[in-house]
Amino acid sequence: MPLNQSATEPELLLYSPDNRHMARLGTVLSGQASLRWVDARETSARQLLDGASGNAIVLLDYCGGNAAYSTDIARQLATLQAMVPVVGIGTSGPEQANHLLAAMRAGVRDFIDVDNTAVQMLEVFERASTPVLPRAAPSPSIEPATLGRLIVLLGVRPGVGTSTLATHLGVSLAEQHSPQRDGSQPQSWLLLLDLGQPSADAALYLGMESQFSYDEALRNVERLDRTFAGTAFAHHASGLALLGNSSGTLQKKHEPTALLERLRSVFALTLCDSGGLPIQLMPSAVLQNATEVWLVTDQSIGSLVSLDQTMRELEQRGLRDDRLQLIVNHYDANAGLADVQIAQRFQLPLLATLPERSRVLRSNAGLGRLLTEAAPRDPYLKAMVPLLQRLDRRRPVSAPAAPVSPLARLANLLGK
Repeated sequence: MPLNQSATEPELLLYSPDNRHMARLGTVLSGQASLRWVDARETSARQLLDGASGNAIVLLDYCGGNAAYSTDIARQLATLQAMVPVVGIGTSGPEQANHLLAAMRAGVRDFIDVDNTAVQMLEVFERASTPVLPRAAPSPSIEPATLGRLIVLLGVRPGVGTSTLATHLGVSLAEQHSPQRDGSQPQSWLLLLDLGQPSADAALYLGMESQFSYDEALRNVERLDRTFAGTAFAHHASGLALLGNSSGTLQKKHEPTALLERLRSVFALTLCDSGGLPIQLMPSAVLQNATEVWLVTDQSIGSLVSLDQTMRELEQRGLRDDRLQLIVNHYDANAGLADVQIAQRFQLPLLATLPERSRVLRSNAGLGRLLTEAAPRDPYLKAMVPLLQRLDRRRPVSAPAAPVSPLARLANLLGK
């Protein structure tokens, strides 16, 4: 697998204070790349560049205690304006996220996992050896057939429970398809993209810290691949990946078209939480690229007014179409309009109705727990089943019976 037309075998220089990866790399890349260890304790960055061949690629070790050392060397190479490609070596997992971010900010373009196959490694080496295009140049398009689904949970106003729903859906799906349970899904097949306000609510509910932000992802779209996402993104114990926004990012009106395309090329399913985010600040690209948009409301007058305003805004943007679905949250059959009445009033398909469980949700959130852990048989989780079935294409649909229309359900309620 040649890297370019002039060199069929890259020269890999493992620039590290120890040679711990030589055996592994030598075994995997045998006959496909020449490999040489350069002792960083005895060789300066300038000496390394002077001795590098025209098809050399520098490998920097970001495992264990070598991470800080490698980041320092990466900065030196950047200061010297080195033309030689630099690739980081690491391992998948959240413990590598801080190292990877520091490397990326120091100028390291790409990363490989020491457990990657030869094909995966050579693909990274080929990409690293390709000159970086100017920012204005369009990135290669991705075939639509390879893109994963993007489901947007659009809360009509703060407090309707959008972020709570998004985190419970994400963890429930990830747990059902964790490698430990069925062995068929990769760890990072599912992403929760948190664009809600206040920022970092999803991370708070999940008990996580996300060092890599949506804002940084916008600036580094060309580096985002499966290996990068598996290392830089925060991951919940269930396997759910998380990408959160930094405060104020969405107010810049930066349309994330390229980022969404790249995320959908990496993740089979992306849940976008926009809880608390005013519809006016919602990037149009997110809604335009969505597979479905789930409008989350409750029965209160304020929420119904907000739902009406949201529908008007979507119509003005030309985005009021058949992708819109309705979820009625905090539902109390004895208070306010019935769920089917709300659906009928706004001419929206009623996707799910979630019961009023605010008290138990808040009490468990205060303890740092989701209901999936604390009360797996709670009515809230049972009411989520239709949503999980819609998201999970591998999950069998419960019954082939014809769905009950909102009008029929309303007639049943009125007849009681």
